[in-house]
Amino acid sequence: MNVKITCLKFHLALLHVNLSPEHNLVLTEERKLKCIERLKNIKISYMPKKETLKDAAVLVPLCIVNDQLSLLYTLRSSELKRNRRQASFPGGVKDLSDGNIETTAIREAEEELGIDRQIVDIWGHGNPIIGTEYSVWPVLGFLGKLDLNKLKPNPSEVEFPFTLSIKHLCDPHNIGYTKFRNLKNGYILPVYLNGTCRVWGITALITHIVLSAWLPDRYKNIL
Repeated sequence: MNVKITCLKFHLALLHVNLSPEHNLVLTEERKLKCIERLKNIKISYMPKKETLKDAAVLVPLCIVNDQLSLLYTLRSSELKRNRRQASFPGGVKDLSDGNIETTAIREAEEELGIDRQIVDIWGHGNPIIGTEYSVWPVLGFLGKLDLNKLKPNPSEVEFPFTLSIKHLCDPHNIGYTKFRNLKNGYILPVYLNGTCRVWGITALITHIVLSAWLPDRYKNIL
């Protein structure tokens, strides 16, 4: 057991090797801890709450692609019954065998994209976003340097993976807004434009929450 733990810690340490000074600046332990603290202080009811909701989790995968600090998304398969061909983070409903929501997020990322769970450095999670059917827990994790061509997307769930750089997501020219209405009230969510795919809905909301908590000095978008 001690050997396994030591190997895992060594591997996670390697994630930060050979990173640029700029990358290391925003990946410090201090910024990481402050990010999780801020995430836990953000509480949003995305939709009216029902009495009983299932727990679900998404992995918000922070990675470095082509030397760009980025977030990893998927375009959902056209074969799915719900939310087909929409941008999403890998995730799904919590199984009884998962134990905790971090395990759910990692398991789903492994199933959807073939991501080895051993490479995921989990930072922590925020509060659940209350939807119409699920309480969706955002789990933030760092994957290190990533080659999209080496991912193994499950065709029954994913059309293709793509990334948006943090620089792109923080640029106000790439941010719009969508207005939603329900029986009781309305609400406004961000939408991220001009990338491989439009990111909107709950995925955009989670993106906004994570960037607000992690990079408040760079991400200035306010809902």
